[in-house]
Amino acid sequence: MKKLIFLLLASICLPACLSHYTSPKQHYDKKASIPYGIFKGTLPCADCPGIETTLNLKPDSTFVYETNAINEPDGHIIYNGTYTVQENIVTIEYDTQSLFFLLDNCTLFMLDDNRKPITGELAPYYQLKHQRPFAYSGTYATFSASQEACQQTLSISRQGKDYLVVFSASRGNGSENGHFSGTGSLTNGTLFVDIDIDNGNEIRMAIRPSHDNLGVDVVTVNCEKPFQLMPSCQGSGSLAGTYLKNTLSKQHIGIFTASTTIEDILTTLPATQVHRTIGHGEFADDTYDDYEIYTRNNEHLLTLTPRERSQKDQKIHRVLITSPFFTTSKGIHAGSTYKEIREAYTITRIEPTRDHIVLIVDELHAHISIPKTSLHKDWWNPATQSVNPASIPDNARLDHFIVWWNE
Repeated sequence: MKKLIFLLLASICLPACLSHYTSPKQHYDKKASIPYGIFKGTLPCADCPGIETTLNLKPDSTFVYETNAINEPDGHIIYNGTYTVQENIVTIEYDTQSLFFLLDNCTLFMLDDNRKPITGELAPYYQLKHQRPFAYSGTYATFSASQEACQQTLSISRQGKDYLVVFSASRGNGSENGHFSGTGSLTNGTLFVDIDIDNGNEIRMAIRPSHDNLGVDVVTVNCEKPFQLMPSCQGSGSLAGTYLKNTLSKQHIGIFTASTTIEDILTTLPATQVHRTIGHGEFADDTYDDYEIYTRNNEHLLTLTPRERSQKDQKIHRVLITSPFFTTSKGIHAGSTYKEIREAYTITRIEPTRDHIVLIVDELHAHISIPKTSLHKDWWNPATQSVNPASIPDNARLDHFIVWWNE
């Protein structure tokens, strides 16, 4: 019954986006060791959604500092130079500029020109997080709010030391307009694959984790041949672009799994794409930490909720999905119809809440909601005190998914 309370009550959400932020400790550790590798974050921007920033610290004291102003045509800049480490302050120098970072718990916090922590409302966003190895295997799709747009999917599966990479493109009607595949291998964290085009011709593609780690960025190594990768859709699509993981299953949703902790979320995604709110349950003191996950363009993907509040080691307990982007292996998503879900899965039982009826599907550990406004008038059977399945229209659309983990 407690699960249904989430569906019965409208959440009263109080913004608390920055409450999980802890200011860096400015101490000096003469033995501080630098975790070489890639650090990423999205820094504030005055006239764009944010500046995607990547800093690669190499063991030979050189660095690559890459910035990309989101949605700005000429916003991509790469700097190279050398860095120094004094106690736990990292200084990078390029051209005539110097930038200072404080290393604290595998995170680089940007400092001001006086080497002091940045303060103010935007302070939590001036940080770069050390990156973990990316798990490439999985299914991906290009994100679009419209189901009628050209849908491009990507499948990556491990084959020994190599990876099988398959691209597909289709319109909203589901008919495939293009299919490309090839075998690739990893080099310095980037997956390189030769894609067969036609008549034995190949184009080399580079696949690497997207800046927010929600998926991958696909680019052509040979920039002179991008149009050969347009898989129909009336020539409006290219294999190059950003693909997000979109699996919806009993144990996986996108990049998140039943073993993902809140700490994992906060260290994997840019702070700009994780909004923490407080949701209220049946009683006044019944509150929850809801972590809303967004795309780089501020489009809501899903909401993750642990069982206990204010504990970063907590695993995800509830996943709320309203976007049709995430899809099960049987093609079901938040925009599917009652007929489609009924034909794809066994509905264990149907229970009513205030505004919805809830289809409980044990195979997915999911509660799937349909608004009561979509039902026929005789949807409730007073004799059996239950929902009458025959009064649910075949074309009634699902409103949202809730998947339960770690019960």
